[in-house]
Amino acid sequence: MSKERRVRLLTKADVGQLAEVFHLSITQAAASHYSEEERAVWSPALRSDDEWLLRLAPTVTWVAEEEAFISGFINLKPTIETLGSDGEPVLSAEVDCLFTHPSFVGKGVASQLYQCLEQYAIAQQISELTVEASYLAKPFFEKQGYRVLSKNEHSRADQVLVNFSMRKTLEF
Repeated sequence: MSKERRVRLLTKADVGQLAEVFHLSITQAAASHYSEEERAVWSPALRSDDEWLLRLAPTVTWVAEEEAFISGFINLKPTIETLGSDGEPVLSAEVDCLFTHPSFVGKGVASQLYQCLEQYAIAQQISELTVEASYLAKPFFEKQGYRVLSKNEHSRADQVLVNFSMRKTLEF
């Protein structure tokens, strides 16, 4: 029997579970692509609710919920207006986070969350989405139509974490 999943906007009451999903996703699910030392500097401990509330405040955040359990979350940073190659304004926004609880990886959580985010972006007439994707997330975003712009190396403590700058143009 499958559990019913619903995607909804984040509430303040969700933040503790969201922090746990983030930490477990990095410390467990990312083990296939990042060393123990890399994961330890990426998420050394569970972040506080206050840290998360501050980070999420300027974003639109959705959570996937299954029987009152948060199985994943995604958020979109505010829209930035830039000029396109034709000199016309382009609305761009960044997928800041997309994390799935390790128990739910491969079960459609990320796809369902992403679908909500993209529908929202199109409704807001955002024509370009960007993301800084981990090794683990890169194939997912490629399947969604993103293309890699660059490979990035970020030094943290004595480790170098690699991610990928990616972009997708939306049609509406």
